[in-house]
Amino acid sequence: MQRTRTAFVTVVSFGILSMNAQVFSDGDPEGLLFSGHTGGFLGQGVSCVDFNNDGLDDLTFTQYEGQLLAYTNEGQGTFLPADLGVSEYLTQPKAVYWVDLDNDGDKDLFVTQRLAKNELFVRLDGGDLVRVPGAGGLGMAGTDRTYGASMADFDNDGLLDVYLCNYHSPAADNATNALLRNMGGVDLEIAFEDVTESSGTGNGIQQSFQSTWVDVDRDGWLDLHVVNDRLFWPDVLFRNNGDGTFQDMATDWGLAVEAYSMSSSFADFDKDQDWDVVSTNGANEGNHFRRCVGQPFASSSGTAEADLMYEEVASEAGILLSELAWGANWFDADNDGWLDLYIATGTSLYSDFPSVIDLYPNSTNGLFMNDMGSFPMEDASDAVNPFNELTFSVGCADFNLDGALDLVSHQIGTHAHLMNGVPNGNHWVSIALEASQGCPDAIGAVVTCWKDGLGDMRTVFCGSEYLNQNSQWLHFGLGASSSLDSVVVQWPWGLSTTHLGLEVDGRHILSDLGADNGSEGTGCTYTAACNFDPTAIEDDGSCDLSCICGGGLVWDQDTQTCVIQCVGDLNFDQSVSTTDLLYFLSVYGLECG
Repeated sequence: MQRTRTAFVTVVSFGILSMNAQVFSDGDPEGLLFSGHTGGFLGQGVSCVDFNNDGLDDLTFTQYEGQLLAYTNEGQGTFLPADLGVSEYLTQPKAVYWVDLDNDGDKDLFVTQRLAKNELFVRLDGGDLVRVPGAGGLGMAGTDRTYGASMADFDNDGLLDVYLCNYHSPAADNATNALLRNMGGVDLEIAFEDVTESSGTGNGIQQSFQSTWVDVDRDGWLDLHVVNDRLFWPDVLFRNNGDGTFQDMATDWGLAVEAYSMSSSFADFDKDQDWDVVSTNGANEGNHFRRCVGQPFASSSGTAEADLMYEEVASEAGILLSELAWGANWFDADNDGWLDLYIATGTSLYSDFPSVIDLYPNSTNGLFMNDMGSFPMEDASDAVNPFNELTFSVGCADFNLDGALDLVSHQIGTHAHLMNGVPNGNHWVSIALEASQGCPDAIGAVVTCWKDGLGDMRTVFCGSEYLNQNSQWLHFGLGASSSLDSVVVQWPWGLSTTHLGLEVDGRHILSDLGADNGSEGTGCTYTAACNFDPTAIEDDGSCDLSCICGGGLVWDQDTQTCVIQCVGDLNFDQSVSTTDLLYFLSVYGLECG
């Protein structure tokens, strides 16, 4: 990798924008983060991942004329432009992902393209990026329009697989979306096989921009959420059956959103240990916010079909907006311990800068603050709208390591918009994972920070939101708390480790080789159990699941199911009497279902 010799410094004390509990400053007041987003269709991608493995998150932007514009983070808000040496192979790049696809310990580079083949560059031992012919099977056809992609290990074999969102064109013979299974191989030997048809994940001829791998039902197998851009093509949720096949459960679970869906963003915004999701709408009808209200954990039958359910709460939450929304990002803007929401708004027109800006004189990106999981969320959008901008993708990282998360908007224009978060006195902790098996970055793992009985949950994504890759450091705001009870990591292959004594206001790399706390405590490690012990290292079989049973039901330890405690007790008063008989007669003959 070649770097230029001229450095530039981002200044964090200029252009202060205030909101209730947080301050943002202009992270690039001199306008040095050149991104060249002055043309192209439907936005360009941004990655906030550390691509040179120095512990500092870097920036990479795609540019519509075929360039990748990369900037290495030199610390303290200082960046250097970097020549990756790959632009000669690119035509219309859309999304950019830094990810270790061959499990050799360094970041490879995958770039999706519109009307051109996708490209994969592996990093060799010496640090050079080398183009893989045919992208190892990820290239697709030159007539396809691949926008977003998502990487995860869907079959739990230790290798990262790739799902491609190919935006279908009725005027061309385009491919459907594609699921490519990683067959192994290191560096130039890496290879993928197309398992789209056998897995049932093709999504037909529907138009989709982005997908997300997330274990919605928490059964240990990553599920696949795909947004579709038309009212007559609802979003889909492919439930992972664990045998290489998938089943669309979106309608059954309440996730079949009918909208011009651009992007989806998963988070546990209310800390109830399940995944909620915001789907942005590329039309003026408003965004969608589906809150999980059912039981996400698999029942004894091996399915969660009867229990898992989502409800629409966008209006109640106050996040509808009247703009064309694209990327959205959950992040704790004020470090109070509750995830806030940023929504980028843009256009569906060609990005002809500057004339396109004049068509949207009142364009407003949205920032909504989370008040302990309650509604409505506080509208703090003025804090991120110092001037009119049209944005498609937005990334999140703590670039200057001050404990306050920063945002970068790949807006239409000559330069990106970097918003530096300014510390406000609240505590925080940032966690990265290092796996000894499978993907070294532990993509798909779930990390939960426990404090005073509440668990703040994150998962390690690679490819989520619109054309975006966030930092792989998981950031947790802690509010006034100066300590943590524990941090629990659910690793992709099923192992759970608990880490105690982590210092706040700092960064920690956690390993699956054992908790860094010297504890050998045992207890219930199942997070859905009534007696879950966040300090336990090893499960001792004591988990009590009676709290998941409804009225009149009790947990049977032998059958591992909720059973009726007293068969004839229809009113659940712990006795069988004439009252139960009268109740039975009152509903006798009623046709159910």
